[in-house]
Amino acid sequence: MCRMLLTIGKYSDLTQYLDFLYEMANEGKHAPHHDGFGYVLYAKNEMFVEKSIDPIKKIDGLYANTLIAHARKKSSSGKSIINTQPFLSDNISFAHNGTIKGLGKKGKSDSYNYFRLVLKGLPEAITRIREMEFTSINFIMTDGSYAAAYREVRKEPGYFTLFYKTDEDRFTISTEVMNGKWYEIEDRTLVIYRNGRVKEYKADDVVPGVI
Repeated sequence: MCRMLLTIGKYSDLTQYLDFLYEMANEGKHAPHHDGFGYVLYAKNEMFVEKSIDPIKKIDGLYANTLIAHARKKSSSGKSIINTQPFLSDNISFAHNGTIKGLGKKGKSDSYNYFRLVLKGLPEAITRIREMEFTSINFIMTDGSYAAAYREVRKEPGYFTLFYKTDEDRFTISTEVMNGKWYEIEDRTLVIYRNGRVKEYKADDVVPGVI
């Protein structure tokens, strides 16, 4: 269980977005989410990663093009840096909100192993996990040049939400809404933002391999 956020666009100060994650973690749905936090910044072909097992804190001066951030509320595996999100593989960052029973193994969380499956192929990952018991397999993902979000929920749909909004020079995905006009991502829907355009893909039966 967690709160998470992803924003991509023009190089600017993104402090307000981490501040909003702080608010969600402390005052949002099912708060508090105090079992670690992390974020990745993408700025001018560089990446900066910060992770902690401590509760999320406010940080000023986060200048970047892209920010992906996550505040954790553990459901099974203990607090550790290895299980603190976002997870990374090369330049790809990933965050998950939910619990997938039977996927956590050898000290690695279910979310970590979910990411490893997604890296091998999104359609195959979703098809396999649909055979398991889970609350939500919602995720957000980016390599700094695109943003992707997937929502599929079996329990507590009012908590396991994802929303997105588009501004003139920015696209944002969040588990809860801040200011502006937001659109809720429907169940079994993949949303991708790339080159200034937003596309939605339904995944009722077959998950599109578009990432």
